[in-house]
Amino acid sequence: MAVLLDVSAIVAAADTADLNHASAKAWFGRVDEPLLLGALSLGEADHVLQRELGQPATLALLEALTSGAIRVVAPTDADLVTAVALLVEHAEHHPRLSDALLVAAAARLGVRRIATFDRRPLAVLAPRGARGERLLDLEP
Repeated sequence: MAVLLDVSAIVAAADTADLNHASAKAWFGRVDEPLLLGALSLGEADHVLQRELGQPATLALLEALTSGAIRVVAPTDADLVTAVALLVEHAEHHPRLSDALLVAAAARLGVRRIATFDRRPLAVLAPRGARGERLLDLEP
């Protein structure tokens, strides 16, 4: 099974000053499933990495992408429709489009795991099963 990456996991792994750096490095070191990154999350990651760490951090991410270590997932029209529904349904929590698209892509691809240190926004959007259990596992 694949794991979708949230920007918080990527930044934590790259930034030695991040409080979650050691946890992120350890998680990336032991994960053996395919890693996926939403296309909108790629733009967000570039923005944060450039701002916090500079171009070398973005180049390292691009190396991971071009080597096949991480695969980019483009949103579909259906993902956009799902994201709109999630944004409207959870409007009181002010969710971000990138998070809604991540959850929509997870549902479409059958991915049950998202690597994130920013759990709250994704937990709000995560679908629930018939018994009320979350259908997405948020880690690392």
